[in-house]
Amino acid sequence: MPATVVDVTVNSPNHTALVAALTEAGLARPLTGEGPFTVFAPTDTAIASALQALNISVEEFLASPDLATVLQYHVVAAEAMSSDLSDGMELTTLVGEALVVSVNNGTVMINGATVTMADLEAGNGVVHVIDAVLLPVDRDEQDNQEELPATVVDIIANSPNHTTLEVAVSQANL
Repeated sequence: MPATVVDVTVNSPNHTALVAALTEAGLARPLTGEGPFTVFAPTDTAIASALQALNISVEEFLASPDLATVLQYHVVAAEAMSSDLSDGMELTTLVGEALVVSVNNGTVMINGATVTMADLEAGNGVVHVIDAVLLPVDRDEQDNQEELPATVVDIIANSPNHTTLEVAVSQANL
């Protein structure tokens, strides 16, 4: 068994970009600590896909001021083996944000990323390989978005084009 969760990724030919990012962000050493840690480790292919979608280079990714936050969003300060995960469960990351577990027909997903290899144990925790990069919610961006109406009736009530429908819905007690 590898000594640390970092050793699991270092010894994997599919996690070279993750190891480079952990090193660049100064997180490799802390993740060799006592733990326990659960790391959701995106593969090189997942990272390449994310960089392409974000239209940034590896160099830009590694130089990003958000790099440490993005990486810490993949780490939970507890050991969560796959048998511990259940549908709807939330796991709090090192940045204090929740990851949501989905389990459907034996497939485990974390915020929409599929766990492709589970339970790679280490002396200080466990690594689960995932097929996508997890990105934390930008709270400032989320706060600046307009609040969506709570119901269809709210949409109708706030629309100047649906006054007749609003009256009908109201009279029908819908």
